[in-house]
Amino acid sequence: MEVNVGYWLRHPGRVPSGIAYWVWEKLNPDKPWLCRGTIKFCEREFAGSMTGVEFGSGRSTAWFARRVGHLTSVEHDSGWHARVNETLQGEGLTNIDYRLVRLDHPEDEPERSEYDSLPAYVAVLNDFEDESLDLVVVDGHYRTTCIKESLQKLKSGGLLLVDDINLWPSPASLPVPDGWPVVDRSSNGIKQTWIWRKPPPR
Repeated sequence: MEVNVGYWLRHPGRVPSGIAYWVWEKLNPDKPWLCRGTIKFCEREFAGSMTGVEFGSGRSTAWFARRVGHLTSVEHDSGWHARVNETLQGEGLTNIDYRLVRLDHPEDEPERSEYDSLPAYVAVLNDFEDESLDLVVVDGHYRTTCIKESLQKLKSGGLLLVDDINLWPSPASLPVPDGWPVVDRSSNGIKQTWIWRKPPPR
């Protein structure tokens, strides 16, 4: 876990949680940078027949790929893409389509509520038919837009996993329909990860 001194000086009350997470991460180097409750849910619910898309790669990429039938993972940073790709090749994973997709906007530019044209990063979803995905993981760039565009791509019963939902003003501000049940709410004292399940059509 990268140390951001300024963050910890601004949030001293979170230091114990940060230390606990750092220790857990070091003891579990094969686990994703996700909340422990999220990981347990995924270990219980994932199946080898699932097809998923992941926005934002990392330790989670190989971990997800080992637990689903096919994973498409999208990364915008070329250096990070090379590092993760080395891990994937080292593990001999062949059920993953790992894509390097550049951002259409400066990385530090705040996300817009609407775009004149869908960013190429998000437009990866256009390669999939509606109601064809079992899993979408949102943990990268253009997060709100990724959520919006993934809703129609998920099949009934499909899972929408959104990491760092504390980046939004409140969970209610995420563009997830009210009728979608939250099947996992996890926190490590620093961040939150929620998972929704798409309900069947009425």
